[in-house]
Amino acid sequence: MSTETDQIVERLGFFFSDANLRMDRFLRQIVLDYHSGGFVEINTLLKFNTIKKLSTDPAVIAEAVAKVESPKLKLNDEKTSIARVDPFTSEMLKDNVKVSLRVSDLPVKENEDGSGSEYVNSRDEVEKLFSEFGKVALVRLLTYYDKRESKRTAVGKAFVEFASMESMEKAVAELCASGSEEKPKKVLKLGETELRVKTMQQWLDKKAAEKDAKDNERETAKRAREEDSAKAQEEIETIEFKLDWKKGCVVTLEGVPEGCDREMLLDVVKKNIGDVEARADYSRGDTDGKIRFNEPNDKIAELVIKLNDGSVTVGEGEGKLTKAGILEGEAEDKYYENYIAFRTKQMREKAQEKLGRQNKKRRR
Repeated sequence: MSTETDQIVERLGFFFSDANLRMDRFLRQIVLDYHSGGFVEINTLLKFNTIKKLSTDPAVIAEAVAKVESPKLKLNDEKTSIARVDPFTSEMLKDNVKVSLRVSDLPVKENEDGSGSEYVNSRDEVEKLFSEFGKVALVRLLTYYDKRESKRTAVGKAFVEFASMESMEKAVAELCASGSEEKPKKVLKLGETELRVKTMQQWLDKKAAEKDAKDNERETAKRAREEDSAKAQEEIETIEFKLDWKKGCVVTLEGVPEGCDREMLLDVVKKNIGDVEARADYSRGDTDGKIRFNEPNDKIAELVIKLNDGSVTVGEGEGKLTKAGILEGEAEDKYYENYIAFRTKQMREKAQEKLGRQNKKRRR
């Protein structure tokens, strides 16, 4: 068998191997397609660079099929397409886990042009290093590509997949520390760099455990936020505006002159009663309003009389009110009830807005 034929046999064995079909989406789609029956046209394979460099003759490719030992291959009746004797199925997509190692600390070097970094050792060198345990089906040197900076970075990690479980077991026995062992029996080196090796399943289990821990942490934090929010909500619902009001302190105003505002009403209070604490419950444009005093005062009744007889006017235009009075009985009780409810609502809404901002900030 010529060297060229040997290389074609090796390439066909690789392309149809479990390891490659798990990685090669294009070829896998053809193999798994119901209508193809698992066959790949030789003309398709001749488009692969590593094949067409060796031969462009379909007959040469067809002749090499019988010489592939693993996996066993077959030709269709027309000898124009190739398929595996034992078909590759979708159920086999994760079979690589049980025959793969996760390798860390592979030496890397920065590219001189600043375009990222690359591995010091080639894929073939890594394959040769692990081949002492058996046939290596695939080596994947892992890289990270930064689209923003157009840089590809070697991350110093790889997956090494063996062709058989027997080879995998040999490698694990020598290179992977067991539960009670701190160090493996053997440490492989690339140059002066010692490699760390674990099974792919160990790596996946660790990732799953880390994910579970993060999920639990997020869930715990979420529950804590929800509990804090619920507690804060309960506290908001208990907010009550307190007012120790006194009887005889609310003056009602009817027929308030046009152009009047709160400041004008309070100016009337100041001129006729003096510097006392009072509030004008009035909005510009309304015809009715109220003035509420914090404490009873004999001058309140006198002011009401003057507002009614017109001796006290409101505003610069000397506007006269239609009527003034002092709230009493149920009307006074109802006024304070409504006022306290209004202020309570204001306080709760303000607290609710603050809680909303806090919850939004926590979610970021």
